[in-house]
Amino acid sequence: MTRRCLLALLALILASAPTGGAATFRADVSAGWIDNLSRSASPLDQRDALRTEAQLSASWFRATRSGFLASLELAGGLTTVPDFSKAGALTVGPRVLLRQKFGLGAYAPAVELSAGLNRREARLDADEGWTSNAGLRLVKRLTPAWRLAVTGDWHQHDARQGTFDIRQRRLHATVTWDLSDRWQLNASGGRLWGEFTANASSGIWAQAISGGLGAAIEEYYNTIPWAVTDIYGPGWVTYPVAGRVDFWSLELAPALGRNTSLPLRYERANSLNRAGVRYSQESWSLGILHRF
Repeated sequence: MTRRCLLALLALILASAPTGGAATFRADVSAGWIDNLSRSASPLDQRDALRTEAQLSASWFRATRSGFLASLELAGGLTTVPDFSKAGALTVGPRVLLRQKFGLGAYAPAVELSAGLNRREARLDADEGWTSNAGLRLVKRLTPAWRLAVTGDWHQHDARQGTFDIRQRRLHATVTWDLSDRWQLNASGGRLWGEFTANASSGIWAQAISGGLGAAIEEYYNTIPWAVTDIYGPGWVTYPVAGRVDFWSLELAPALGRNTSLPLRYERANSLNRAGVRYSQESWSLGILHRF
């Protein structure tokens, strides 16, 4: 999907989005420890760090008796990494969603179509740009305590510098288990196809492009753009690669009140690029979510 197609989709959905109706506001703040935040292949390069994220959003929605819902959301988010300040960014933009429920009652399935466009103001100038996304989601309550959602989505970031341009497609599923009125458990997993950025120190990168790490790596890495960004230290290089990422997560979210929860989340991602290079990442985070 091109940027022009997404803008056309946004225009179509905005035409159907609500001009009135109800409004909700949400604040989401989390802090997490990321193993291999730098997404480096060499164990000598892998950098672990604390990352904090905060997001504020406002949503307006209108539902009809036929089960159709239109929603418009405006959100702004801030990501900071105290040990590596260049990895931080500010994002802001709209997201629109159309939801159609088929049938009556809690067990009726629903389909959601969403699209968004965000401006990314990164601490690293080369990473600034526009991020587009669109998704199709099927949701179904299986029992009073169990729900299932299957999502296919597309993501594209057009940065100031080609090193940070990415295009990705994902297919993933989420199972939700309401343990009680106060406790909820979520499990999700899926696969991503496309491009993602990785990082390497100057010494490792010099070996990669000179053949010191094998002929396949030398051949592939000399065909991709790269730049010295110093994100994780002097002389560090950032480069985009194509491949796939398998990911899964577990989240336990106790309710602190009617509108507040405290999600504790574990995530793992295993990436493999076209040259056969693997990258693994793990994270543990604790957040607080409040709806006004």
